[in-house]
Amino acid sequence: MRKMTTLTLPMAVVGEILNHLRDGVEVLRDTEEYLASGSVMAPCVVAECSSARKARQMTRLYEDAISVIEDAVKSK
Repeated sequence: MRKMTTLTLPMAVVGEILNHLRDGVEVLRDTEEYLASGSVMAPCVVAECSSARKARQMTRLYEDAISVIEDAVKSK
């Protein structure tokens, strides 16, 4: 069973969190591409990551977090 928590945050903070998660998704996608193929279109930022698989897992985690946050905001 997943441990859950409830947070109450100002919408401006929620917006910033979402922006940073979205930026992270872009970086992780570039990282996965770089680790899988050895190159990526410039300009880009590549995260320190052990493998393309790990970058893909982190991308999914970030995307899931974005989805959960957006759903919570919509339901308010």
